[in-house]
Amino acid sequence: MAKAKTGRDMIAAILEEAEDHYRQGALEAAADAYDRVLAHDPDHIDALEWRGEIAVQQDDYEVAAEMLGRARSLRGDADFAEYTNLGLAYYELGRARDAVDALARAIERDGGDLVSHSNLGKALYEYHQKVDPEDARRVASDWLKRFPDNPDARHIGAAVSGKKRPSVANAAYVADVFDDYAPNFDEKIAELSYKAPELLNTLIAAHLPAPSKALSVLDAGCGTGLAGPHLRPYAATLVGVDLSRKMLANAKAKALYDRLERAELIDFLSDGKPAYHLITAADVLCYFGALDKAFVGFFHALHPGGHVAFTVERLGKAGRSEYRLDPSGRYKHARAYVARTLEAAGFETLSAEKDILRYEYGEPVDGLVVLARKPG
Repeated sequence: MAKAKTGRDMIAAILEEAEDHYRQGALEAAADAYDRVLAHDPDHIDALEWRGEIAVQQDDYEVAAEMLGRARSLRGDADFAEYTNLGLAYYELGRARDAVDALARAIERDGGDLVSHSNLGKALYEYHQKVDPEDARRVASDWLKRFPDNPDARHIGAAVSGKKRPSVANAAYVADVFDDYAPNFDEKIAELSYKAPELLNTLIAAHLPAPSKALSVLDAGCGTGLAGPHLRPYAATLVGVDLSRKMLANAKAKALYDRLERAELIDFLSDGKPAYHLITAADVLCYFGALDKAFVGFFHALHPGGHVAFTVERLGKAGRSEYRLDPSGRYKHARAYVARTLEAAGFETLSAEKDILRYEYGEPVDGLVVLARKPG
């Protein structure tokens, strides 16, 4: 006579089923199996952790936070190992304080956990803006001190803490940020009422001849190609350059560009050969503090009589400041500094007007929308 299965045997069988589903990529079936385990044993730690992992993969962050939070309380802080996923869940739920705590613990356990470093930077900015600026600066300062070679700590840690602020964002940080944003960048930026490409298009239309597909055009920091529809009517050749592979993949899918290059902007411009009649840079120079190298690069890359159109975030009441790195990780620039640096590079400024570039946490982000010409 067959022996009846014990509760432990039944749970072991369901766990095996769950693991099989997970290995096959059947996340819904795996989640259902782990839920059945938890119905029998609500404190089954392995089931809680795997159910939380699946919830993160499904972008179900409420379930992820519930499951992983319970697992943490059962294991204890010292033995819990899922801080990366827990921190991400808290961040996506807007629980900035909890996210910072979890992600800081994640990098304490594994200083090479690049995902947690990246997410800690985003969570720290939200924590600074919405919860506790002083504590955010303390955490950022400690992060920068302990991980001075990590690209995220070196930039956003410095931005939030106010210490060791660099004069330009490092390329690894920028690439990481935009690779992370790429999958839903267009949708997210629309939610912020982002309009830099439209503002530049209006400015270009007011000063350049009507579009005739006759120009060589560079979209500097092209991202997903949001400016492409505005630039294509002007362009015989439209080139895009960006640091993010994933953003460039999205731009390629729009089928607007003749050529797309992955490169750091100054390096891309460094050959010094005039190649373009028009260069645009929408929300790109906010990752440069000092603008002199970028402007010199633009100047040498333009044909005589060519134009550059760009936006910067505006530093109001600048005093003696030329630019400032904000806790967002982006730089703001004083109008006088922009004008002086353009002139030093050889440009004639045609227009530099204030406007709202987008909204962030419900507040307007003030910018300058600039058009300059290379004499010739």
